[in-house]
Amino acid sequence: MSQSAKDMRELRDEAVASGQRLADDARAELARLRAQVERLMEERVTPALGEAADTVENYSRRAKARVEENAHAVTDAVRERPLLSIGMAAVAGYIIGRLTGTTTIYRDRR
Repeated sequence: MSQSAKDMRELRDEAVASGQRLADDARAELARLRAQVERLMEERVTPALGEAADTVENYSRRAKARVEENAHAVTDAVRERPLLSIGMAAVAGYIIGRLTGTTTIYRDRR
């Protein structure tokens, strides 16, 4: 075997070994970065999401309580003044009908 063939074979073997080392280094770096991302998720993102969920749940409870209070207040007002409530509902229905344009159907038929 000639010297140049040996040199080429050694060069090839060195290139393969270098490529393998580079691939191993890349895998190790990816594993390190993955571990770092997982740690950051556990330390920062997960607690932040938990706090956000608690805040949303708190607002939801408060909104539900407010709606229930208002519903009871409306119910009490209707019981105290039923005729006034019926009149107000009729006026509100008329105004909503005028605003949404449902009465224009009758005008178009003329």
